[in-house]
Amino acid sequence: MMNQLPNYEPAVIEDSKLVDYALNPNNERGQHKAQVFARSLGFDLSNWERLKREILIGLPMHEAASISETDFGRKCEVVIDITGPNGRTVPVKTIWQYDRLADGAFADAPRLVTMYIV
Repeated sequence: MMNQLPNYEPAVIEDSKLVDYALNPNNERGQHKAQVFARSLGFDLSNWERLKREILIGLPMHEAASISETDFGRKCEVVIDITGPNGRTVPVKTIWQYDRLADGAFADAPRLVTMYIV
């Protein structure tokens, strides 16, 4: 049986994570990532919503692995095969965090903290 990301249904991908960072060629920290997503899959600022949808659809169909626990939360990774607008399919590593709450417990919903093509 596959180990899915726990409680993946309410998973959160903040629009700004894609628009302002991962797919933004003008972001100083994210511009390289934006170039790789555009070149490898054809994703850019004009079709970021499709990438968000592809990640959320693929989430329950791929194996999850716990990678670390910090003061900020518990992190898990899921590598998802994403098909881009250019028709190519490549693996995208997504890192999800269950934020640590004030009482020390973890949030119920995972939040996307980073992603990159592997």
